[in-house]
Amino acid sequence: MKRLIIDRLDLDLRGVAPATAETVARLLGPALACAMRGRQIDVSPARRLDAGRLGMATAEPDVLATQIAQRIAHRTSRA
Repeated sequence: MKRLIIDRLDLDLRGVAPATAETVARLLGPALACAMRGRQIDVSPARRLDAGRLGMATAEPDVLATQIAQRIAHRTSRA
């Protein structure tokens, strides 16, 4: 796997409690590392991408972080 450098990540967690959003942000790095494991980077350098919207069926921070990480992994890499 090549390196994936994320210079900026904007998350709009509208409707999520501030404490939950803070926890999601803290858990996102490890969740992304897990989601990227075994995948090959498939995105060009300096490319801006939109991972889209994610419907939130839960407000559990670990589940939200995992869902966001999986979306980023899907948009930036291939299995």
